Order: sequence, then structure tokens, then C-alpha cells
Amino acid sequence: MNTAMQRFARTALFAVAAVLNTAGAAWAMDTPEKVIESTTSTIREDISHHVETYQTDKNAFYTMVDAAIVPHFDTTYIAKVILGAHLKDASAEQIGQFERAFKDMLVHSYADKLLEYYDSVEIEVKPARIDGTGKKASVDTTIVRKDGKPPIPVTFSMRLVDGSWKVWDIKAENISLVLNFRTQLDGEIRKTSVADVIQRLTANQLSVSTDAVADPATTPGS
Repeated sequence: MNTAMQRFARTALFAVAAVLNTAGAAWAMDTPEKVIESTTSTIREDISHHVETYQTDKNAFYTMVDAAIVPHFDTTYIAKVILGAHLKDASAEQIGQFERAFKDMLVHSYADKLLEYYDSVEIEVKPARIDGTGKKASVDTTIVRKDGKPPIPVTFSMRLVDGSWKVWDIKAENISLVLNFRTQLDGEIRKTSVADVIQRLTANQLSVSTDAVADPATTPGS
């Protein structure tokens, strides 16, 4: 794994955590950058108050992370982007199954890292860049590591869904979390099928690496 990938795997994981744990009302009322700022302190406070419990009771921690991820990530859109060219071959039922299986995989892939890195970085947030439609935004942040290593630029890609800002991708140094999953699962689907990958994800028989890949533009069905 090259240096950029190592940085992504070790530090963007906290950035993921920072946007997950907040009340739904805040997402509807706040600007995209305020969402990032407020949730950074929220997730830290939650973990700091319960860190010993979470370290000994991982199921309790997984439950907390699961409850935080589901409402605040646009998992439907993410699932379609990850399926990419395979979207046309998947039924509506399969897309829903894939979304649920992917969500569960995401929780268990990243939860342990949240405990490890929750207090090891600071996040500096810049004003959001909202597109002309007012429905998509990018929030540039800088991850400042307490160990003195170089800061890392991280961008949150967000969509306005039913009045709430939801995250659909996170990029560290132009390395995309979603494209990482898409690239790996595309290979698995090509070897078997969408149905087989769904079954393996559901049964925890398929893991996805946190190694990342450089990101061109990603859209559903492409």
C-alpha cells in the first residue's frame, strides 16, 4: 500500500466516524459544513463517555455505529454507484438487498477503527461548496494528526435528500472510499453474479480491503 493509501486507511476512517453520529434534525437544519463540525464533537463525546464499555462489548458499539450510519449516509445512492455497470442487471429487490448487505459490511469493516483513532486527530472544516442545483455539496476538511505527521485533505461529498444532507462519498487526497468498494466488488461480481455477492456479503463471507484507489467521477450505472 502506498503512502496515500496508508493515510487514507488510518485517518479517513475517523473522518467517516465524524459525520455519522448526530441527530437527524441537525442534518435537515444545518449547512453541510456545520453538519461536519457538530458531529465531530458528538462522536468523540459519545465514545469518550463509553469507551471502556465499547472496548469490552463490541456488540454495543456495533449497535451504536449501525444506528449512526443508516440515517445519515445515502446508502441507496451509494449502492447504485458501487454496482455501476451491473445496476442494469440487478432487480429492484436485489438493489435493496445489496444496499442492506453493503451497509452491514461497512459497519463491521470500520467500527473497530473508530475506537482506535477517535481521539488521535483534529478536523479543520472549510465552508461547503454547493452546486448550482443546491442539491449537492462538497465539504473540504483537513485532518490534523496529533502525532505531528503531515495533515491530510479530506473531502466529503454530500447530497440533499428529503431536506437532509447525507454523505455519499469521502475522498482523502483524491482517493475515494466508494470507488474503493466499487472496484473490489466489481471484480467479485464479474467472477460470479450480483446475487452471489449479495449472499456472501450477507453471510460475512466476503471482506473488502480499506486500500483505496484514485478516483475519477463516479455516477450510478457507469
